[in-house]
Amino acid sequence: MTLPGLRRLLLSTLRPQARWLCDSAGPGSARLMTLLKDRFPQATAVEVEDISGGCGAMYEVWVEAPDFKGLSRVKQHKLITETLKAEIQDMHGLRITTTLPNTT
Repeated sequence: MTLPGLRRLLLSTLRPQARWLCDSAGPGSARLMTLLKDRFPQATAVEVEDISGGCGAMYEVWVEAPDFKGLSRVKQHKLITETLKAEIQDMHGLRITTTLPNTT
């Protein structure tokens, strides 16, 4: 068998398995959104995006809430990670952005 033929064979064999693993992973954006909205009921904005291509392996979250007033960025992010502690165990990564509502 030629090298290109072997490569095609391997890719055709492995792709369905990788796809299956991807489809079954992750808690989902809706679950994360619910947890964050429950934890920060006064939040003016909560956004969650799966940035792993729908796999559920990596998420980006943005929370704008008055709860963060007077806290360092590290403490703000710790509130997020504590809220999502159980879900984070199944993730590859989490990108967090926290802001205070504009009061002007």
